[in-house]
Amino acid sequence: METTGQRGRWISYGSGPGGKDHLSPDVRAEAEQREALGKERQGHLLCEVHIQVYEHDAVPGVAFPADSALGVETDPGEIAAAVARARDALASWR
Repeated sequence: METTGQRGRWISYGSGPGGKDHLSPDVRAEAEQREALGKERQGHLLCEVHIQVYEHDAVPGVAFPADSALGVETDPGEIAAAVARARDALASWR
């Protein structure tokens, strides 16, 4: 199976109290550097695609946080392209 582009991150640290506080300074610096490099590689947030999964249904939705590049006034084709990227990413998620 091809793994190019798949992420190996299963652990994340929250911001604020208790987030990375328990890590030694060198490990904390490494984690923060990885986060910064990842954010730089990802670029600007376009939107958030959410899927609420229930026992007998699934409800998709798109959210536009204040800092996202897309919004409710964005061309629907651009939003659909972002949703398609999310679909592709979810298809390869494990």
